[in-house]
Amino acid sequence: MLGRTPLFAAIRALRAELEGGARADLGRDVRELAELLARRERRRSEPDRDPVEQELLSAFPDAAALVSKEGWVRVSNAAFDTLAVAGRAHGLTPLEITRSAELSDAVKRALEGTPRRLDLSVGRRTYLVHLAPLLRGEVLLLMRDVTEARRAEATRRDFVANASHELRTPIAAIRAAAETLLSGAVEDPAAARNFIDIVARHAERLARLTQDLLDLSRIESRQLPLEAAPVDVTGVVRQVFELLLDSARAKGLALASEVPPGTLVRGDARALEQVLVNLVENGIKYTPQGGVTVGVLRGDAGVTITVTDTGPGIERHHLSRIFERFYRVDAGRSREQGGTGLGLAIVKHLVMAMGGDVHVESGSSGTSFAVRLPSP
Repeated sequence: MLGRTPLFAAIRALRAELEGGARADLGRDVRELAELLARRERRRSEPDRDPVEQELLSAFPDAAALVSKEGWVRVSNAAFDTLAVAGRAHGLTPLEITRSAELSDAVKRALEGTPRRLDLSVGRRTYLVHLAPLLRGEVLLLMRDVTEARRAEATRRDFVANASHELRTPIAAIRAAAETLLSGAVEDPAAARNFIDIVARHAERLARLTQDLLDLSRIESRQLPLEAAPVDVTGVVRQVFELLLDSARAKGLALASEVPPGTLVRGDARALEQVLVNLVENGIKYTPQGGVTVGVLRGDAGVTITVTDTGPGIERHHLSRIFERFYRVDAGRSREQGGTGLGLAIVKHLVMAMGGDVHVESGSSGTSFAVRLPSP
């Protein structure tokens, strides 16, 4: 690397020459740098030697380029050009484009005749890279963006692991109770009744979990038919309260609606009812005293339906993950309350399917979910 002093001295000497002074003595290192920069500029300004190559690379859906024997990009398609800061990869080396020493080393090996394949991270994106040596000494470089595919794969792995974990507990409880009954407990009416209650309780939990899994799968795969039409929010809230009133009274909680009559949103009535059932039921489960209130806020971006409880609130570090599948703020307490860990994920996907969004705010005085839907 050139030192700062010779370079700055050369710059000052050039400025003096251009202002009418003596001819500048730039020094060998600075002259070599000027020659290299001029060579790179000539290289970048050279036209592509074969338009057929450009047409062939343009047919690739992935980022594709031909790397010359000297190690710089000679031909590239539009997808590859987007990787370069200036939007044009021609004349640059893969190292200059991606800042990846690993890719630069792989290109060198490919230029020596060794095919290479590697995973490469460039910024926040992940690429599957193929390097194929060509007969004339150049290299075909292909970069497939697999960021979303890898993310989806990780999500599927997490989903299977979480679902298996959730299913394991009720299945183990049912098996243990059944084995105990078969081993002789069935002859003792009191004990038999206790174990049958265990089987019934965990079978109900399995049923809820299975139904939630099916609902979430249908929503995510767009197999759940939704009809976009004006929906009377007041009527939906009334139906939700009728369904959950007994649960609220059993805990001494109040259900209150502050939704003005005639409030309309554009969405699907059944989907909105399921969203509000999940949110209000959630509030009832985790609110020890007070109650749950449904309200409405109007804005230019649509109508926001709020569901607010007077519970202990949710710690801030949980809020960013609260809509993830199987994520629980308090796993043990949630299972005791009969939750499957999928309710808020279902809420999120249903709201998104109706063209809206949902977010949560929480503090020591309670938690408020806000569902924004389009105006009719």
